[in-house]
Amino acid sequence: MNQEEIKKYKEIISQELTPSRVEHCLRVAELAERFALAHNYPYPQKAYLAGILHDITKQKKREFHVSIFEKNNFHYDDIPENAFHPFSAKFYLQEKYNFQDEETLSAIQNHTLGGENLNLLDAILYASDFLGSEYAAKQKEYLEWVQQVEKNIYFGLYLKAKVTILELLEKNERVHPSTFLTYNSVVNKI
Repeated sequence: MNQEEIKKYKEIISQELTPSRVEHCLRVAELAERFALAHNYPYPQKAYLAGILHDITKQKKREFHVSIFEKNNFHYDDIPENAFHPFSAKFYLQEKYNFQDEETLSAIQNHTLGGENLNLLDAILYASDFLGSEYAAKQKEYLEWVQQVEKNIYFGLYLKAKVTILELLEKNERVHPSTFLTYNSVVNKI
């Protein structure tokens, strides 16, 4: 990843997303780079780029996601609609922008639901997405959370999974099994 590529994708997301969503992506990118450095991830610019790109299809309509899933023979029946975007983003980036970095695409695909065996970039983006949210930024514990994630990336996974599970339970909505797997796989690692 180089500065020209990052600049190119910043321009692309500014065309694909609303200004407030672009701001979120830039916050996530900055946090991802910060956590990459803190956890000795060898490609901090790749983490930054994953942050920029992670929500590229978030504001697309349901028909867009379904169309791209069907075109790619992707089974989406068990995925909550609000989690379509990380899966469609992978196909969209490959098809429209010829983006082929598998590690970055994996992180983008896993940034919402998580999973049991996330690699380091997956974990960095998952935690950064939560801490880059307006919800997290408004919490009095925010700075403490960021410091904790710098020390232990598993804390970021735990925090996002826990908040997601509690929020969905409060709304009487289904919790995807991957979110439980994320929580269960890291709860003893913090």
